Order: sequence, then C-alpha cells, then structure tokens
Amino acid sequence: MTLRSYFGCICLLALSLTTFVASNGSWCDEQLCAAGTTHVACNNTGEFHESCSPDAVMINLQPHRDFILAEHNKRRNFIAAGHLPGYYPAARMATMIWDEELEYLATLNLKTCHLEHDDCNNSYRFRNVGQNLCGVDRLRDMPLNVRGIVENSMGLWFGEYPLIDSSYITSFRVARHLDKYGHFAETVVDRNTHVGCAMMRFTNPQYPFLYIYNMACNYASTYAVGVHVYKVGEPASECETGTNPKYPALCSLKEQYNPNYNDY
Repeated sequence: MTLRSYFGCICLLALSLTTFVASNGSWCDEQLCAAGTTHVACNNTGEFHESCSPDAVMINLQPHRDFILAEHNKRRNFIAAGHLPGYYPAARMATMIWDEELEYLATLNLKTCHLEHDDCNNSYRFRNVGQNLCGVDRLRDMPLNVRGIVENSMGLWFGEYPLIDSSYITSFRVARHLDKYGHFAETVVDRNTHVGCAMMRFTNPQYPFLYIYNMACNYASTYAVGVHVYKVGEPASECETGTNPKYPALCSLKEQYNPNYNDY
C-alpha cells in the first residue's frame, strides 16, 4: 500500500515547458495509474483550467533550481547525519537532482488552480511519485521573492518533524493527522533521487490586496506503509559509491537506487 504525501499549509515569466511525452507510451496508459483514476497529463493541453483567476501565471523556476535542490539536500544531509533531535542517522540517503519531467507534471497540477493532490502523476521511470504542495500569500506591493517562498514552503514541510518520531521512519504508518506530517516524511525518503517543482501566482478575488503563491514538488518516490522511510545506520555507511563532498551524510551522485522497489 502506498500513500501520497498529503498537504495542509496554507524574474516573472510565463513558464514555457516542452510537453513531455511518456517515454514508453501514452500518459493515458492505464498501467500508470490505479484503477478508476486518470493521469494528470492524460489529454492535458497544458493550459490553465477555466476556473483559474484571469491573472494566474507560472513563475519561472529555472534560475532557482540549484537553490531548491540545496534546500532539499541540506535538510536531508542534516537528518542523515543524525543532527535532527529525535531521529537516527541514515545509512544510504540519496542526493537529489532536478528532473524536468517531474517539474512538468508539477506544473500541470498547479494549472488546475486547486491545491489538491493529483489522483495519478506516475511515469514509466517513477511508478510511485510523491508530491508536496504548499500555498503562501504575500502583499501585492511586495517584490517577488521566489527564494523566500521556497524557504517558507520547505520550512513548513520539514518543520513537521516534531509531530512524529523515529518509529515512523523505521516502519512508516498512518495516523489520523497524516496531513500534518506527510510532507516531512516525503522530503526524507532515502530513495528520492529526483525532484521537480513548479510555482504559480494568482489573486483570490476575496483578497485583492494579496498574491497567492502555490508551489508543488514532485518526487521520484513516496513513502509506503510498513516500509522504512530511510534505513537507519551510521551516516552514509552503506553508500556503495562514496559520499557527496558537499553533503557528506548523503551518497554520491553516482549511487544507483530503484525508486520503484517493493518489499511489502
């Protein structure tokens, strides 16, 4: 049984992404999704939904990819090294890299203009895609600060760690407040080798003095009930290709993982 990370936190340029074609077939391939669900990219034109605010626009994250990666990897390194109170170190946690296909799918999620998880957003490479969502507001007269919004969102996600403990890491389980801790768990899944994020801005007519910024990050893998979020052990002790020189508690970029593995 797999579960998505469930959410609950409440250079401007129209983002022009190449429409990705599913590598081995169609986004409408029923093999990508659970029965009765439709893939977010199936027959999707890539346009904003008709219900979106007229001023809805995507924010270009390309200049900020390295920053978003750093925000993820520094937190992963922190917990993997055993520095996060209440949590054991990780034996083989991946260093994340950017993935444009995951970014594309995250963009399609935001263009629905509803801050809700996709019913299905898997790909042929990543069969159990994880997803974190966040929405924050800023006064309209404030200058755009993409990095501040990223830091705010990441802080909210990772800041959920006090709500659970290491027992959820060694064998993930569901509690009634999953929506309050799932984002944290998603950010530290050890096999999360890839991430792709998107951001949009719009105005809610009820609050015309504010801009709303929604951010979505899609991940190579997600947590699963009864499976470890990461394997506990001496930091990076089971990395087969050595460690990342910038993040010494994470494995090197050469480390090979199977984000789709099932041992449950």
